Amino acid sequence: MTLADVGRPPKAVLATLLGVSTMTIMASATITPALPGMERHFAAEPHAQLLVRLVLTLPGLAIMVAAPLLARLGDRTGRVPVLACCLLLYTVGGGSGLVLDSLPWLLAGRALLGVGIAGVMTTSTALLADHHPAADHGRVLGLQGAAMGFGGVVALLLGGLLAAASWRGPFAVYLLALPLLLLVLRFVPEAATQPDTGAAPAASPWQPRLLGLYVVMFLGVVVFYTVPTQAPFWLAKVGGAGPAVTGALIAAVNLVMTLVGLNFRRLRARWDFPALAIVLFTAFAAGLVLVGSASSLGVAALGMVVVGAGIGLLNPTVNGWVVASVAPGARTRALGLLTSALFLGQFASPLLAQPVADGVGLGWTFGCAGIAAAVIAAVLAISRAAAARRRP
Repeated sequence: MTLADVGRPPKAVLATLLGVSTMTIMASATITPALPGMERHFAAEPHAQLLVRLVLTLPGLAIMVAAPLLARLGDRTGRVPVLACCLLLYTVGGGSGLVLDSLPWLLAGRALLGVGIAGVMTTSTALLADHHPAADHGRVLGLQGAAMGFGGVVALLLGGLLAAASWRGPFAVYLLALPLLLLVLRFVPEAATQPDTGAAPAASPWQPRLLGLYVVMFLGVVVFYTVPTQAPFWLAKVGGAGPAVTGALIAAVNLVMTLVGLNFRRLRARWDFPALAIVLFTAFAAGLVLVGSASSLGVAALGMVVVGAGIGLLNPTVNGWVVASVAPGARTRALGLLTSALFLGQFASPLLAQPVADGVGLGWTFGCAGIAAAVIAAVLAISRAAAARRRP
């Protein structure tokens, strides 16, 4: 008997796992508004400017390294114990900024946070798939994408409000993981049986199709991340936008992501995964070109909203595609590698974009990212058409 035979799990399981998902994608950015105050506080320490910036980026490096290792551990020992332990690491590492008064120790706490995020992301997605039949994956993964977008809105707004009181304030947001840990221990069991994910799924997370999906995630994040890394400077240039307006527009991107996630089930019922991937990269292309060619704040804002539609499709589409392409026993390992690809894209995006910005300007940086997204959409369309011709 499978979960498909006995119906959906209790709503408390879904609600808890969605709550956990709100704590993931934007977790490291929660403290962004606190960076100037942090820099002033640690001004007397050697290399303070560099180390303060590493406080923001170090979790991403930790996630890239830890995600595949924790995913393998989850497959061996069970997803729920790994999720619970990583929520505890998330709470301790994230909340450490409330009390630590040394930059090296603060960086150690941020590395611990990254390990926690890595385990939370991989196991929460795997558990959502484990506890729901394959026919329901589009719905629950769409809701997860919506939860991630909502978590981004809350993290940006709450982090800004708390930073106004103290640079330590935003670190309190990470303590929200503690009640979620209690809910996981109370409501989320290990899946006794795994739902069938379709015909002949891959038994290894290193199959060629899965490697291609990791590349799709990496490229999607690379082109999208030109918005949070470059938009503040571009919006100030084209529309005189200050930090408050810029933060509101980036929060609006997350809000669009939430709305798309809520409607992902309907989109998935109409289109297959390759078609959705084509649509999301087309949205990236159109939105980024709009942002880069904008001569006013209104046009740039419209472009960012279109980009938000693309990022709203990215996570549920690629997560769902991976889940449908791998055997349940290898699911967490595949999602761990996908998580590493996601954060590798975050890390690589500014490194790739900055030379372009220095050479041809910010407007063309967005334009080049949009052109790259259009090329990726075209390659996916050609591949989809070729696959359709090969079918009997």
